[in-house]
Amino acid sequence: MKKKIYVNGKFLAHRVTGVHRYAIEIVKKLIEFGEDVEILVPPHMPFASNPFPEVLIKEVRGYKSRLLWEHFSLPAYLKKQKNYVLLSLCNIGTLYDKNQILCIHDMSYAVNPSWFTKSFARYYRIMIPRLAKRAKRLITVSEFSKRQITEQLGIKYEDVSVVYNAPADKFNAVSTSNISYSKDDFFLFVGSMDPRKNINLIIDFFSKPEQSHQKLVIVGAKIKSFNEVNFQIPSNVKVLDNCNDDELAALYRRAKAMINPSFYEGFGIPVVEAMASGCPLILSNLEVYREIAEEGAFYFDPYSTESLSAAVERFQHTQEDEMHKLIDENITRSKDFSWEKSSYALLNVINQA
Repeated sequence: MKKKIYVNGKFLAHRVTGVHRYAIEIVKKLIEFGEDVEILVPPHMPFASNPFPEVLIKEVRGYKSRLLWEHFSLPAYLKKQKNYVLLSLCNIGTLYDKNQILCIHDMSYAVNPSWFTKSFARYYRIMIPRLAKRAKRLITVSEFSKRQITEQLGIKYEDVSVVYNAPADKFNAVSTSNISYSKDDFFLFVGSMDPRKNINLIIDFFSKPEQSHQKLVIVGAKIKSFNEVNFQIPSNVKVLDNCNDDELAALYRRAKAMINPSFYEGFGIPVVEAMASGCPLILSNLEVYREIAEEGAFYFDPYSTESLSAAVERFQHTQEDEMHKLIDENITRSKDFSWEKSSYALLNVINQA
């Protein structure tokens, strides 16, 4: 008999970031597969987005506070249910349900708490270790994050499963014949404007007089759980803080390369989106980026403007046929990551649990 899959739908109150996109795409696929899915939300919760059929959304009575609802009202409702699993896919879940599968995306709150507001970092420091111990099963988004979770939280390696992120369908090139190798004259950055993303490095780079002829488009917005990032935008940099997926897909296809200077990531959805779109990559030298892109990027030290400059120089001096080959290989590699594969991997975890 199939388990009923309840989804902790509190995340639908938040602006869509990589973490929330993960939950949305996974749940969409579970619904497509014909699984018995119901998305549980607090009463009178304002939705930032809702890509799911209304018939699958259920308001669970209880606290209006989303935090109190998650820890008390949600488990009280689930106590009356049988043969189910609860999916909490956005780092935090409830402390009081024994049938919960929890996704911890990364350990950034422990690696560098100063990236976050004090209240956010404190809450994660208190909650994540407790949730990790109480969850029926843990999943995460990369082998890199799995190692960090097991090492820092004292969880057995075999008790954490990797369920990768993936590009949404609209970013996927059907084949290399659909790719335009002729690009527009701008670089692209995609990510939230928070200290972990290290956006100051590329602002410094594009602010240099010798780079004034280079153009950069930034797609991202401030996220309230992170500390402020302050910088002055030079005239050759354009910021788009309200860009839908269709517009973003067009930017990936047109940009001559995406630059991502992050200090730390658990996965990095823009990397695989760019790969799938045929957009070359200039990336900080992170272990997880090498796990995803392998040798398909120009890597640099995220603490050094000179290293970024050298990577851009290598990119610009790459022969045309070599660049075409790199783009083709990245498109092929991106097909290793799909929401269908990831959702089947999650179903395996659900069945084992």
